[in-house]
Amino acid sequence: MNDMRPTYQNRIATAISLIFHPAVVGVPTLLAILNEMSFAEILGWAVLILGILLIPNVILQLILQRQGRFIYQRDTRKPLYIVGWLSVLICLVILIILNAPRVLVACLIALLVWIPAQLIINQVLTKISIHTAVISGCLTGLLVLGKLDTPLLKVLSVIILILTAWARMETKNHTLPQVALGALVGSLPVLIVFPLVLS
Repeated sequence: MNDMRPTYQNRIATAISLIFHPAVVGVPTLLAILNEMSFAEILGWAVLILGILLIPNVILQLILQRQGRFIYQRDTRKPLYIVGWLSVLICLVILIILNAPRVLVACLIALLVWIPAQLIINQVLTKISIHTAVISGCLTGLLVLGKLDTPLLKVLSVIILILTAWARMETKNHTLPQVALGALVGSLPVLIVFPLVLS
């Protein structure tokens, strides 16, 4: 598979891609979801979840880069999706054992649905934007949970999604169909899983 090499000449698009990086976006999303808990509880759940979900994938990315394989390459993404899915599964089991809040369980189940969908599209159809998928999933989750409770927050969330999609296209990481697929595949699992788990 030949993938276009990204270009980072547009500093604004590059900055937006970094600010709304999937690993970064999870932090404020978790804080917003858990905002009614004590600081110690928020910190404990956030460190546990982010550690289990991010550390294995970061290590794998570093190993792949040493082998000359990069995340912008479509065929490099398969092991990342597999390790990501296994990390989510392990994290979900731990959350259930620890009697975690149901909203966290719902988030992990949505990820368990989302990752295989991304993998299948990546393998069969086209590379798909993880940036827009994660942003879309997080914003959809916050909307469903009532955390985006003002018109300003709703408008800001749409602007963030559009800016992220533009940045991914501007840096040549993705095409319009790839960012649109990312947004769709990111939001659908949340819309399916949250009502089932949280009702």
